[in-house]
Amino acid sequence: MKLLGMISTAALSLTLGIAAPIYAQEQRDQKQDKQPQQEEKTAQRQDKNTKPEGKTAQQQDKSVKQEHTQETRTETHYNGRIPEDHFRANFGREHVFVINRPVIVEGHPRFQYGGYWFGFAEPWPVGWYYTDNVYVDYIDGGYYLYNPVHPGFRIVVNVF
Repeated sequence: MKLLGMISTAALSLTLGIAAPIYAQEQRDQKQDKQPQQEEKTAQRQDKNTKPEGKTAQQQDKSVKQEHTQETRTETHYNGRIPEDHFRANFGREHVFVINRPVIVEGHPRFQYGGYWFGFAEPWPVGWYYTDNVYVDYIDGGYYLYNPVHPGFRIVVNVF
């Protein structure tokens, strides 16, 4: 019985001992096959990125025009003003509202209230919630968002 156990153990060891290096060899061959393919793909990507000069110049002109358009939009809407009578009717300490969920526009959070869009110029303070009552006030030439629950803090907001 012991002899049969030793023979079967030896046969199993030989089988696994031979199979493991063969399996490792196959994996190495597969990796070597993939390397030339990856190098070809990288070369193709680089070729695609290298475009004719005329197209690049056109793209640069287009991007300059887009930047100028964005600057113009920013200048005309970034620090918008709310007319005094409309501000007194809809904004200030006596006109609280809840933001609930700001909208992300061009990677920046905004909210709408009273017919105007507002953007945050500062990070949202710790302890403030979008479900808190807030109000917009105009002080010292700028618009600020206040939270009555946290009276010592304010956030600079821009009118768009």
